[in-house]
Amino acid sequence: MKSALDCVVIGYNDPPLSFHEHRIMAQDEMSPERRVFMREHLMVDGIRRAPMDVINHYAERFLGVGPDPYYHVGEVPNLAAVYLASYLRRQGHAAEYVSLFRPEQGALTELLECRPRVVAITTTFYLMPWPVQEICQFVRAASPGSHIVVGGPLIDNLVADLPAETLRDVFEWIDADSYVKESQGEATLGSLVGTLIAGGDPAQVPNLYVRSGQGFRFTRARPERNDLDECTIDWGLCDPGGLGLTVQTRTARSCAFKCSFCDFPVRAGALSVASVAAVERELRQLARRGVRHLVFVDDTFNVPIGRFKDLCQMMIANDFGFEWYSFFRSSAARDTEIYDLMQHSGCRAVFLGIESGDDSVLRNMTKSSSTDQYRFAVEQLHQRGITTFASFICGFPGETEKSLRNTISFINEIQPTFYRAELWFYNHRSPIHEQAQALGLTGQGYDWKHATMDSALGADAADELFRDVTGSTWMPGYNYDFWAVPYLRGKGLTMSEIVGLQSIISSLIPFNSASTADPASEETRLRQLQALQAWFSSVAMSEPRYRLALEASAAAG
Repeated sequence: MKSALDCVVIGYNDPPLSFHEHRIMAQDEMSPERRVFMREHLMVDGIRRAPMDVINHYAERFLGVGPDPYYHVGEVPNLAAVYLASYLRRQGHAAEYVSLFRPEQGALTELLECRPRVVAITTTFYLMPWPVQEICQFVRAASPGSHIVVGGPLIDNLVADLPAETLRDVFEWIDADSYVKESQGEATLGSLVGTLIAGGDPAQVPNLYVRSGQGFRFTRARPERNDLDECTIDWGLCDPGGLGLTVQTRTARSCAFKCSFCDFPVRAGALSVASVAAVERELRQLARRGVRHLVFVDDTFNVPIGRFKDLCQMMIANDFGFEWYSFFRSSAARDTEIYDLMQHSGCRAVFLGIESGDDSVLRNMTKSSSTDQYRFAVEQLHQRGITTFASFICGFPGETEKSLRNTISFINEIQPTFYRAELWFYNHRSPIHEQAQALGLTGQGYDWKHATMDSALGADAADELFRDVTGSTWMPGYNYDFWAVPYLRGKGLTMSEIVGLQSIISSLIPFNSASTADPASEETRLRQLQALQAWFSSVAMSEPRYRLALEASAAAG
């Protein structure tokens, strides 16, 4: 007889690249979304593969890690799932979590055999509901009596974007029993679990869409104000063997800035931070469990700057031995002491949301930073051996050919270790939408137009930037991005090996499409593929946690 289980929390469902490929490659060759996609993968042995799938493709042959290796950034425990399971356990509930749906379906099946009262599905990284619907189907088949609840950013976005009738249809299609509409949501989940265990009615729980008649109705809003010190993760409740060498954590909620292209601070509310003492308790637990690569996911880890200095000094005093990684706001770091503290506390790499190398565009973005501040930050970081990843946006209102050339020159000048440029995605929930009339801004998503550019020209700009940047190494974003760096470090790669891999990947991307390829010969392409194989022959990686047959996974998609 299996023990009782109150709740299972499910993290991320990563569809195979082929799922996106079929949809995107059916679009016109010059469609902006397709052109973005062409820089997110490689053609290897006639198959389009995301960068991590390229690693999986060669790993079995060259790395001696056994059959069907499945390296994936999702091997790092899903922070939302870990956090919610820890929160429920603190309330006295029996809760377990699954980080990555596809390779952990066997483990999930075993948990569902316990017939949990509630199955909670997080949606932190989803732009579309299909992955959630797939999880719901799986849970319904394995544990029909479990109450399925879905919450997170996807639900917030669906509620904000869809008319009531369409929202009802999407909720019916996803097939959950209830949906959390609250930017935090952990208290709502805890209340739902407690209510169902006691035999109560979910309609009495606030912040929920619940089934009612032929559709869903919202119960009532009750804003949550969860104290971060009281909600820290108790890593002692986690299986030490399941953590691995790389772990994510957070020390704050929301963002202190109001960038005009981003709606996150509007959804998440005012910045809230955990005390240094609470963070220290978490880090001590993680150090005792053998974690060596620590990723702080806070949007503004180094803000407020005084607290950031205290955090660095705390890590130095404890001598944890972590290599740590985070977002970094250059405008808040204007003295060399900050960079010294980062170096001595173990900072290994940072994500810089630079977005443009043109000051007029930065002002349009309300970035609160200047190109001079970014120059200073990158110089100070590189002097201390800290790796940098810089993100950029092409086509934001005010962008022109001149501002684009300024950005290209800027990247080649400061030379971040890695970079990526995204075509601007017009989100009507972002603050810039309030200026739509003044900016001549129409459309949405990747299909937009404003006074100085349209999305087709924006896609041209992104192509131009990729072609003309020579002082930095491109890093694809699809299930990879900057966050692949701490994961791969945890698998044994050195930073120079990661840079070498990315350099080869970048050189092969132009061959994804004949219409956008550089005028290089087939001999050049084959030479770069040989360089890729030689790279795999020269490195060593520890085995992945997961095993998954990629071809079977792609076929299922």
